[in-house]
Amino acid sequence: MLEAIRERAQGWIARVILGLIALTFAVWGVEGYFGSSGKEPPAAKVDDGEISQREFVKTLKEQREAMSQQLGAKVDDKALRAKVMEQMVNTLLLSSAAQKNGFTVLDPQIQAVLSGVEIFQEGGKFSQARMDSWLRSQGMSQQQLMAMIAQDLLLKQVQIGYGEGAVAPMPTAVRLNTLLAQQREVNEVGFDRKDFLKSASVADKALQAEYDAHKSDYATPASLRVQYLALSQAALEEKVQIGDEQARKFYEANTQRYQEPERRRASHILIKIDAGADAKAREASRAKAEQILAEVRKTPAQFGELARKHSQDPVSGANGGDLGSFTRDMMVKPFSDAAFQMQPGAISGLVETQFGYHIIRLDAVVPGARIGFEVAKADILRELKQQEAQRRFAEAAERFSNMVYEQPDSLAPAAKEFGLKIEESGWFDRKSAAGPLKSERLLETVFAEDALKKRQNSEAIEVAPNTLVSARVIDYRAAGQRPLAEVAAEIRLKLSAEMARNLAIEAGRKALESARAGQTLNWSAPMAVSRMQPLELPAAAVKAIFRAAAGKLPAYVGAETAEGYRVYRINRVTAGQAQPDMVKRIRNDVRRLLAQEEMRAYLENLKAHAKIKIEPSALEPKAE
Repeated sequence: MLEAIRERAQGWIARVILGLIALTFAVWGVEGYFGSSGKEPPAAKVDDGEISQREFVKTLKEQREAMSQQLGAKVDDKALRAKVMEQMVNTLLLSSAAQKNGFTVLDPQIQAVLSGVEIFQEGGKFSQARMDSWLRSQGMSQQQLMAMIAQDLLLKQVQIGYGEGAVAPMPTAVRLNTLLAQQREVNEVGFDRKDFLKSASVADKALQAEYDAHKSDYATPASLRVQYLALSQAALEEKVQIGDEQARKFYEANTQRYQEPERRRASHILIKIDAGADAKAREASRAKAEQILAEVRKTPAQFGELARKHSQDPVSGANGGDLGSFTRDMMVKPFSDAAFQMQPGAISGLVETQFGYHIIRLDAVVPGARIGFEVAKADILRELKQQEAQRRFAEAAERFSNMVYEQPDSLAPAAKEFGLKIEESGWFDRKSAAGPLKSERLLETVFAEDALKKRQNSEAIEVAPNTLVSARVIDYRAAGQRPLAEVAAEIRLKLSAEMARNLAIEAGRKALESARAGQTLNWSAPMAVSRMQPLELPAAAVKAIFRAAAGKLPAYVGAETAEGYRVYRINRVTAGQAQPDMVKRIRNDVRRLLAQEEMRAYLENLKAHAKIKIEPSALEPKAE
């Protein structure tokens, strides 16, 4: 179970650490652990849980920015708001259901994820110093990171539970494999629109009708050119120079950060105490734990087998109780106090924590060690450069903002003051803006009537984290309608292509009827086609070939394509042979699809029985 959870969680936590995606499913989880002010009305209520306006707006902003970067265009804000709200409600429902159904996340599970994160490792082993350095760079505490991982693991347990419970019958997978591998020998005749262009005559009246019906397609949006100035921490960091002597002084002044603490490697057997258990249930758990402890002391060499048999820790139990290595602060205090007082090979008495009763075997002591300066040097230089760049940016940002505001008729003074280059854009509209100019807030500013009229510097706008841009309009073209004379050739080409394609389709359908009537067509050489090897045939053609009844051959089918029409003669059908590896893959895919459908149905059932109230104003587009 640990491996399954780790495999599914690793991708998520790696993306968190590399900062590659917006954390739609994790943001509210952190708030759940650390609370919120509670002074503002929630964006949504889900039973006893809430999604605050602040966390909704934060998640919305992250998703909006991520999608804008991926799509290179403005995202439909209303649709995005609805989707983000749906995701956050789903997450809240699943988390609540997981907790109500007894799912728990133990410290060793969280540590297993942390230990597997490559950027937290030194020499192939988890390094607390490396994680601390990363946390500082992100402005995050270890508690927050662990809370995010715990929240994600809780949801992963629900997902894995459904995934592992889905059943894909072997005969189904075998049948699918044979269908996918089935080959059909076909001949082809193509009817391409390019061959009918000469016959596609477009009348002038058709040009006018198309133009009148689709005028918006032939309009030009408002566009402009700007000069702009960008002040960024990244650019400042490139100019920062940190010497080895300065790095060594930092190293010597922060020796504790580069001291690996002593670690312990231990195994345990856990007998859980359910939340809210009464005195009788707690006593029953203790009695069971004492009975197992007696077995362990009688046959200590069988500790691993006893852990696999009795431990109620679903992660370590399957591994003979092995928890791996950990520092004192990675485990809850009673557990750590016991483990760090033991000698290697020793077995503890019962240790009670909020999770239940533990029987601990200390497997090894890993002495602490100091990370050498040369090993830490690169990280120190990077951190000091970043700190100095942050300091310079914070110092420069206010002066930059004031200067572009106080001297609104030119960017030159600010450019000279900060050693920046004034950039000049080409023509762009709201959809074609690129780079720092595609910031929604900046676009709203430069396309505003005041900016177009006065041609002055905009305020300094944060277009990305620690990046400020001020822009001034230098040229403007209002939205307009291109005259028919200008677009007539473009329209004629479009209508000719459509007409030629229709003629090709008509000719192809007639040819299909002729072939079915026994006439011979100019067939291509035979081709062996399968669903797994479609030979680059159009998808519509492959579907038509394999939908055709093959009881009587030859059989004839046709398919419309983007370029026209294709006719096929099916000569022979060769049954597919199931391959063990492929059957296994197909079975896993089917199982995954079934699991997804079960999860969807489970979510719909949760929604049907939950009290969900979404604040309508949260879904309405507005400036945040």
